Amino acid sequence: MVIRTLWDSVLFWRRVAVVLATLSLALFVAVIIARDPPDFSTMPIVAVVRDGEQRPVWEIRLARAAHQIAADSIRPQPALADHVYQLWLVDQESAGPHQLGLLPQSGRKRIAVSPENARLLIGAGEFIVTIEPFGGSRGSAPSGPTAFRGTLEGSS
Repeated sequence: MVIRTLWDSVLFWRRVAVVLATLSLALFVAVIIARDPPDFSTMPIVAVVRDGEQRPVWEIRLARAAHQIAADSIRPQPALADHVYQLWLVDQESAGPHQLGLLPQSGRKRIAVSPENARLLIGAGEFIVTIEPFGGSRGSAPSGPTAFRGTLEGSS
């Protein structure tokens, strides 16, 4: 008798409808935001970071729509013990550098960038790579010395 009353209850069906609508909306949002990762091999190189002798060390590629860059190590660069290489963007619009992320010693690393930084990467500016303590700079500016530099391709 209780089961029959439950099936005949309008309140029960309203609650079921709300739960199903919420689940459908969550699934719809998940499908919309789910993207395949960008294929960086087809993306243009926006900069080549070079050492003091102008030998290429990292190539930087931009997937603007995905707000990601890929740093490809061309020549492995072992960092000092307990230190890492950190990538910064210096543009003409800002007073200080923009922190982008830590670079790989070898291979490829994907780095998420803000939409603002993605916009700046197609303009004029340069990359600097600093030697930072393990985990990167603790502040919003580089704390270590500049080890490498690269110019954005749009700056040439």
